[in-house]
Amino acid sequence: MASKASPARKARGAAAPSHNEASVFGRTEPGAAWLEAWPGGRPPRLTVDTSALNARGSVPAMNLIERWAAEGRVELFVPPEVLEEARAHRGRKGRAMYAAKARALDGGIRAAGEGDAAAGGMTPEEAGAILFPHTQPGRMTPSQRRDARIVALHRRMGNDVFLTLDTRHFIQKGRRERLAARGVRVMTPAEFAAWAAGRMG
Repeated sequence: MASKASPARKARGAAAPSHNEASVFGRTEPGAAWLEAWPGGRPPRLTVDTSALNARGSVPAMNLIERWAAEGRVELFVPPEVLEEARAHRGRKGRAMYAAKARALDGGIRAAGEGDAAAGGMTPEEAGAILFPHTQPGRMTPSQRRDARIVALHRRMGNDVFLTLDTRHFIQKGRRERLAARGVRVMTPAEFAAWAAGRMG
């Protein structure tokens, strides 16, 4: 008898999006939102969070996105903080695996100048206030500060989607909606794969 996949495993690999489209796109008309949000004349640019590195190749949706990247249909960016976090993995084998995957995924997109933050960008302090609203700036942990820097860099670069499997820190309790209001579209790999599949062909 074939074993049944756990609900968590199904969620990681599911193609169907679980989000409310208005929370991601800031609109209530799904068709128009999807059309307007797709970048014109270039591949979508995706920022990859540490949780979405997929070092073991065990996340089907991320495997698909990586294939699209290899085909030039999307561009991936791995922030320096993500590479730093991968190198700090607690296990030696995991550390090498995650660091190697972070380097392999980075498509070479480079950050814009610091002055871009004034043109609709976001500072790490602003990102931290959205992600951790109940934590005073001076009391943030190194991990929280790193998350804030990653989101701020994503926004400053103007990338299209922030990919993460860390729903607790980037999606839940209104975080996705608050980030969307500041121009940061957060999706899980499964959500992006479902959103993009029709346009990828």
